[in-house]
Amino acid sequence: MDSKEHYKVILDRLDNAILKQAIRDLASKKKKIYTESKSFFFSKSFEDFCERNNFHDTEVIRRGVTLLLDFPLISRKRMVEEIARMLDKKSE
Repeated sequence: MDSKEHYKVILDRLDNAILKQAIRDLASKKKKIYTESKSFFFSKSFEDFCERNNFHDTEVIRRGVTLLLDFPLISRKRMVEEIARMLDKKSE
């Protein structure tokens, strides 16, 4: 593996970790944490993140975030962990 491919693998892993943490933060008990996470999903940074990772429909993701936040905390935590597991499987 050359250095360019190695860099891409590291960047992919980092982006996966960022996405998982942002999703997990949506299920935080602390209002400041889930509010900041929600803000990330509606930011220009998130649009750039999606473009870099070839996520083509940011609005679908944003609607999912909004729907997720409508659930009670316990349900949200379960759903967030399921999403994190799916991301783990994707990155294997």
